[in-house]
Amino acid sequence: MTDVSTPVPGSRALVLGGGGVAGIAWELGVLTALQEAGVDLDAADLVIGSSAGSVVGAFVRAGAVADAYAQQHDPVPSTYEEPAAIDPEAFQDRLVQALAGASDEQDARARLGAAAQRVTHGQTDEQRIATFEHTLPSTEWPEKPFGVTTIDATDGTFRVLTASTGVPLPRAVAASCSVPFVWSPVAIDGVPHIDGGLRSSTNADVAAGHERVLVVACGPEASSPLGPWLDLAVERLRAAGSSVETIVADSSSQHAFGTNSLALSTQAPAADAGHRQGQNVAEQIAAFWA
Repeated sequence: MTDVSTPVPGSRALVLGGGGVAGIAWELGVLTALQEAGVDLDAADLVIGSSAGSVVGAFVRAGAVADAYAQQHDPVPSTYEEPAAIDPEAFQDRLVQALAGASDEQDARARLGAAAQRVTHGQTDEQRIATFEHTLPSTEWPEKPFGVTTIDATDGTFRVLTASTGVPLPRAVAASCSVPFVWSPVAIDGVPHIDGGLRSSTNADVAAGHERVLVVACGPEASSPLGPWLDLAVERLRAAGSSVETIVADSSSQHAFGTNSLALSTQAPAADAGHRQGQNVAEQIAAFWA
């Protein structure tokens, strides 16, 4: 996915990054504000979602963004089991230990996958899939192009799952949202898979070949040994001729995420912050998208 193609004239891609429960709410807020300004997000020739973005992408393709945004203030009953708060320093330490000695990006992802497979507590993958069957607007893949990113936990292969892969949508989304050290991997065809947002929170390079690319990211990305982070991907896309706009959560939005982005209590404040930020950039994005 690091090869950048010459953009197809007139083509557009929407890239939605990871960010937990808070990230889903924030992105829904941003996108609702853009839609209110007349931005037709579903007109994208490709929607790519990583982790939280895979959930939001499903709502985009179902034409249900505004309804999902409203639900962030009055959540419907859910099978989501909120995990214990993540200690950021402990998570980073485990990540560094898992990646020690990696020879390249795929090897680094394989090492992370091996460490993730040692987590066996909490919900099973079937229970996680049930959560997404309940949460997503449909259990069927949309007709328009939609890709969900994940990582093969056995060999580190980065995968973009689509309708053509034959993987049920709730399973694909559950795999993309399977945060290492928090939940155990999700099996796809008997092979464990983990969160696609670990390669890059956005995986914006997947949008290669599109003339205009809009990236919605729940925060800046630091350089990573796991894959091309946002700044690098954007640089490569632009070098190949794509026009790229990014909406990155500002300090106010990141404050709304709190200290545990997987907590349900983050939904309403993150959604509101996203809506405010979306309003602030709506005119600029509308001109870009049109």
